[in-house]
Amino acid sequence: MGKMTLTPKEAAEYLGISTTTLQRLRSNGLGARYFKSGKGKNSKVLYPISELTKFMEQHLTKTAS
Repeated sequence: MGKMTLTPKEAAEYLGISTTTLQRLRSNGLGARYFKSGKGKNSKVLYPISELTKFMEQHLTKTAS
């Protein structure tokens, strides 16, 4: 089984955005769902790939016909 979660840097690359934009989306509650592993200052943000895929699908733009 492959990797199921990505770090913020990997997630930003996956989405094609900067890590700053990803962080801004997360802070504003607009980004992909994520979780934190660990506690306190040692906690790390991780993004499930399935949530990143859902986020992309929800933000697809339709082309004019």
